[in-house]
Amino acid sequence: MSTTSRPVLAPTSGSDPAPNPTRPAVAATAAALLGAVLLVAAPVLGVVGPNTGPAVGAAAAVALACALLPPLLAVVALARGAVAAAGALLAGSGGVTLGIVVLDAALWSDPIDANRLDLFRPLTAAHLHAGAGAIALLVGHALAVVAGILGLVAVTSAAQVDGYGLGADPALDGAPVARRIGPLSGVVAVGAALLLGAGSFGVPWATTDPVLVVHPLLGSNAPTAIGVALVVLAVLVVVAAALASESTDVAAAAVVGAGLGALGLFGSRVAAGVAAGGGVSVAAGSVVCTLAALVLIAAGATMPAAARVRARSATDVRVSSTSRAMAHRARQARRHAVAGAAGVVSGALAVVGSLLPVLTVPDGVDRPHVLVARVALVAGAILLVSSTALLLPGFAPVIRPAVAVVWAAQFAAVAAVLQAVVVAIDVPGVGIGAGTVLLGASALGAVATGALCWHAGSVERDAVDHSVGTPWRRGVLLVGVPAVVVSTIALALPLYTGPGYAPDAVTDWPWGWDTWGKGVLVVTLVVTVLTAARARPARAGVGAVGAALSMGVYLTGWPLTNSRIAEAAIGPGTWAAIMGVVLFVATAVVAVRPRRP
Repeated sequence: MSTTSRPVLAPTSGSDPAPNPTRPAVAATAAALLGAVLLVAAPVLGVVGPNTGPAVGAAAAVALACALLPPLLAVVALARGAVAAAGALLAGSGGVTLGIVVLDAALWSDPIDANRLDLFRPLTAAHLHAGAGAIALLVGHALAVVAGILGLVAVTSAAQVDGYGLGADPALDGAPVARRIGPLSGVVAVGAALLLGAGSFGVPWATTDPVLVVHPLLGSNAPTAIGVALVVLAVLVVVAAALASESTDVAAAAVVGAGLGALGLFGSRVAAGVAAGGGVSVAAGSVVCTLAALVLIAAGATMPAAARVRARSATDVRVSSTSRAMAHRARQARRHAVAGAAGVVSGALAVVGSLLPVLTVPDGVDRPHVLVARVALVAGAILLVSSTALLLPGFAPVIRPAVAVVWAAQFAAVAAVLQAVVVAIDVPGVGIGAGTVLLGASALGAVATGALCWHAGSVERDAVDHSVGTPWRRGVLLVGVPAVVVSTIALALPLYTGPGYAPDAVTDWPWGWDTWGKGVLVVTLVVTVLTAARARPARAGVGAVGAALSMGVYLTGWPLTNSRIAEAAIGPGTWAAIMGVVLFVATAVVAVRPRRP
């Protein structure tokens, strides 16, 4: 599993000693093994009692196998001298286990609705309490997280050793793994991660057992919803970091570790649905997540082979530097065009969906006006226009950072419409209209546009010289971070106030679609500022402008929807949103200033 076949350069005698990644990797493996032992002991000690049956054997076997495999594979990697790969494997699985630690909290707060058939099955609705096994389980998972942190330390130390990131093809030394393995392998890994996220919104399994009450992700208790969301987020982060890393072996190990962690959660749900009986059956969402986790494991395991195949092809056929540049520009134009097409379709769907009825009502009944659809119309129009520029090669690289933010504004606007529809259809006779269907499709298209813009940006960065580190630009952070904070406050507070008007607060649980949409926008704004702080000035400035546009879209909710209440007055969210727009514009001004030498 070595990363290079060429000699490794030893540091000169006068240089600082190279960091030793072996000790943190060994410590990580020891912590993970100890955690796995506690996970095995947890069912014996008793996780929850007293009115519970034993765990579903097949589900427990899947969960324990996926918990034991990462440390065992790490031991094998250490024995072969692949220290960085061992650390990456534990870092990937440990990151996913952080979400499972949150899931474990439900064993104390709401054990009967924890839905952990791999640990126990409630027999009655009587009060349950966590036992000694629950503590062992929590500590075991916490040790896996600690192992992940130590594994990340090992990878960081290994990255500072001479020879890290070298491969069979010298032309690809220092290139990201996404370029080394080729677009097909990269798309498979990213697609599997996104599919896992989509499947996680469903119920764990279908049941007719009155004791087992299952909910989809957005209707679950807080530990369950947050825990599953963290698992999905960890998988996405690991896959993105792996494709951006320089070592194929490290990337492969991290993706395999994350895939095993996700398989332990979702695979146990499928196993429980198959083997539990008593009115419990498999749910489609769990099957989709399990298949996605298996694809992730396969994609990670085949990354080194894919890199070797591409390296041999590059060695056999060398093209001139001019041809390489032309091929890169053509590839970049294709990625921009695909992202632009997705944005145009998504924006068009949002515009048309906003103009069509979003609700159906019985004959003779006046159709209610869903005023937030007006904001979705504005957001869709902005995404449509900006995405059109991505179809033009001369404008695409300049506009792409803005589109990479604006998609989140449309997603948030459409989510607000969907929340209004969810509330309205509780009224007898009210149903979902054609506009809602198109708006839902536009939300999916917006997410695809954001992902494709991110991928197009990675293709752009392939042509940038990475031999010199890129420092953080403190000026951008000094203005951008307050912009994010103020914008987050704006999204949490109402745009207007009035007699009898009491909007949902972010502290209300479970969150509605509108609150989740705002959360996606906040995360996108955070990523935008952090990216701008290390990006090229022009790209950073355009990204900040996209953030300002996104907050401007949210701000239009004041004039477009305040007629829903009588005597509406400007709320604190409006003033905070105005400040957010101003600060993001200031961030753009600071960002376009050239770097100091």
